[in-house]
Amino acid sequence: MPEADRPWTLRPASARVQREWDAAVRSAPSLMAVVRERLRARPLDRSDNPGRTHRLRPPLDRKRVGDLVLPQWQHEFSAAGRVFYCPDAAARVVWVTRVDLGHPRETE
Repeated sequence: MPEADRPWTLRPASARVQREWDAAVRSAPSLMAVVRERLRARPLDRSDNPGRTHRLRPPLDRKRVGDLVLPQWQHEFSAAGRVFYCPDAAARVVWVTRVDLGHPRETE
């Protein structure tokens, strides 16, 4: 399988994020299934809806995940729901850093 077709691996950046993800899946299973598949297939692609998937602005534009400082993105999966994530292109890993069913104030 060509590298570009290989799915990305999703990983929570913390136990808190895993709990947020699990709560979102319980609350909105079909939406979160779509989010999961989108992040696994094309986390950096904005072509289908550039207003819903984008890199965050400073100071949220970068996040430390382990020993790495990665760019931080946001995907809006509903009117208020957001997933923040840091794609590590070299490892093809998407580090999920936050899952919020309500609109996060920091991004306003």
